[in-house]
Amino acid sequence: MTRFSVRRRLFFLIAAVTIFAVLGVQLIVVKGAEKEIAEEYNAKLIADAEVMWNSIRDEVARGEALAQAEVDLHALAAELPTEDQAKILDYADTRAFRIWQNGILVKRSGNAPSESVPMAPVGFSDTTLGDSSWRVYSLESPAHDIRFEVREDLSGRNRLRREILLGAAGPMIGLITVLLATLFLSIDVGLSEMTRVVDAIDERTEDDLAPIDITTVPRELLPVFEALNGLFEKLRRAIALERDFVDNAAHELRTPLTVLKLQTQLAARAISDAERRESVVALEAGIARASAVVDQLLLLARFGTQDAPMESVNLFSLAQTAIAVNSALPVDKNIALSLEGDESLTAATNSKLAGILVGVLLDNAFKYTPAAGNVTVRIVDDGTPGIIIDDTGPGIPADKRQKVFDRFYRVAEAVTPGSGLGLAIAKQIADRLNIRIDLGDPPAGRGLRVQVWFPSPMAA
Repeated sequence: MTRFSVRRRLFFLIAAVTIFAVLGVQLIVVKGAEKEIAEEYNAKLIADAEVMWNSIRDEVARGEALAQAEVDLHALAAELPTEDQAKILDYADTRAFRIWQNGILVKRSGNAPSESVPMAPVGFSDTTLGDSSWRVYSLESPAHDIRFEVREDLSGRNRLRREILLGAAGPMIGLITVLLATLFLSIDVGLSEMTRVVDAIDERTEDDLAPIDITTVPRELLPVFEALNGLFEKLRRAIALERDFVDNAAHELRTPLTVLKLQTQLAARAISDAERRESVVALEAGIARASAVVDQLLLLARFGTQDAPMESVNLFSLAQTAIAVNSALPVDKNIALSLEGDESLTAATNSKLAGILVGVLLDNAFKYTPAAGNVTVRIVDDGTPGIIIDDTGPGIPADKRQKVFDRFYRVAEAVTPGSGLGLAIAKQIADRLNIRIDLGDPPAGRGLRVQVWFPSPMAA
């Protein structure tokens, strides 16, 4: 399929409009000129008829009958001065007249039709004699029963019309040529900025996703290049997430895989059943840790590109679901778990990603709370809808509460195994959903309080 050119399409569309506009103006001018020509020539016919009437007015007033005669206009021209002969001869070639008295043709020019051709109606009329078309003006004096006919050969009008049309054709063609050349250059200059940007994009390397400079891009093309810059930004984030995932996987899986290899070798070398059981238990723990790391890495990679449409979510139901998904660990450790607060409170968020966030925070609380400890989940409305999670674990020192959101960061005093990805995942989801996470001390003093503040539905 042949692709169209914007430059060519613009040129032909605007050129067609320009040509039609010029031709339209020319047609209006020609029509106006034709009207002026017709009015001028008609006025001359009327004047000629008036002159003829004035030439015989005295004779008719005395009641004299007009003598029948045929007037040779060419012979009359010979009697005039040389400078006037050309005008009379031109007049004689294109004009004719007849005078009727009492219904009888009494005078006529040599080129006028005989009395076999009936009188023309009063006023203007058109007639054809032989191959010539004539314009006729008839003036009547009913009181004296006299009618004057003045005839004009339309070839003169047609010749003048052609001269005007041909005279205007040259400038019109020149004007169209200049307009089309100017149009072509204007389109070329107007699209040069787009061509420059396209060439700049084409010259980029495959890893160059920097924004396009759109400071000089025309306003009509600005949305296109803004969308392209948005796409580059999304690609940068996607590539960054992919690189982070690879780096994270390489960093975090190296240790557990090495441990698994060592545990496997120890199990193979074990002599007694007790040693073999001990190696198998250690091997299972290593596999569980590696599996948890893989799950967290995949979770981190998946929601980085996942759509997150906002909706009104019931926070009590959200917390219930998150507790149900993560209920195995508190049961095994005999942790006292409670959920309380406003059961009808809603917030504007994405239920799927928010559920993952709350689940990660609950898993963290269950993991670090010792056996027979307490975890309390409260749904609160402090001007902003939120979920507060209190645990009785070791807590996090105040000077390290911001660092724990970094990937792979773990408090040095932590004795519970982990990858350092839990709170990093929660922070990344929170940033995406415009959720604020605050870490503090619970009312009892020992443990950690996690406050999750959501946007209200009205604010969203």
